[in-house]
Amino acid sequence: MSLTGCKKPEYPACKKNKHCNQEMDEKCVDGTCQNCVENSECAGKGPNGQDYVCYEFRCVDPSEAAAGGSGQGSPCTSSLDCTGGLVCQAGSCNFCAQDMDCPTGTCDLGTGLCSDGMPGAPGSCTMDDDCAIDEICDGGMCIFSGDYGGDGEVLCELQAVFFGFDSPKLSPETEASLKAAAQCIADQGRLVYLEAHADPRGTEEYNILLTDRRGQGVKSFLQNLGVPPENMQVISKGSLEARGTDDQSYADDRRVEFIWQ
Repeated sequence: MSLTGCKKPEYPACKKNKHCNQEMDEKCVDGTCQNCVENSECAGKGPNGQDYVCYEFRCVDPSEAAAGGSGQGSPCTSSLDCTGGLVCQAGSCNFCAQDMDCPTGTCDLGTGLCSDGMPGAPGSCTMDDDCAIDEICDGGMCIFSGDYGGDGEVLCELQAVFFGFDSPKLSPETEASLKAAAQCIADQGRLVYLEAHADPRGTEEYNILLTDRRGQGVKSFLQNLGVPPENMQVISKGSLEARGTDDQSYADDRRVEFIWQ
């Protein structure tokens, strides 16, 4: 077990989905916020229905894409409209020159970007979301644990649930299994990780998004059955741990597992 630095990354870099623009339905994929693969997916996503363009898998203002995706030069009315640590100056996003330019944190004169203002020393945290996806916040520090810090205790007989090829849809069998387990999960009052997996077919970026949809689908179903959402956390593994080599073994890869914290 080792201690590692866990400072919140500078957007559009990310560790968790919550570090991304939720209003734009962005997801954290391979350490970068993403929500598109082609321009048609960004139509009407700008203010007042403005058409955005897909640049490096994010829907952005055309002027931002023209500026190389940094956001420099994008129109703004306040620094809240700017991304990546830029600040609003004379109606456009630009680099900071002094601390007072930044609404939060300080200005890094080496990069010209505002810091995110996260408190505490490197590696400090107040919640699991401050840490990397394979770390938890333990005693104010981000720590890595292969089992997410769980004690191995089996609190409910929770079996993994499985999915069809290229699908996040819950089967009738899966729904029945979740209905049978929901009350037990709700009664524990403890965090359970919903670790979602995919088979090795498809790109890793696609599989991360697919497993997130699978995990979120299980979470939403259990939430509707009375399990508090704060007691569930989705871990989207993509095909990182896939072992399948044929149709039968691929089916074992397409699953969501339950791991107690």
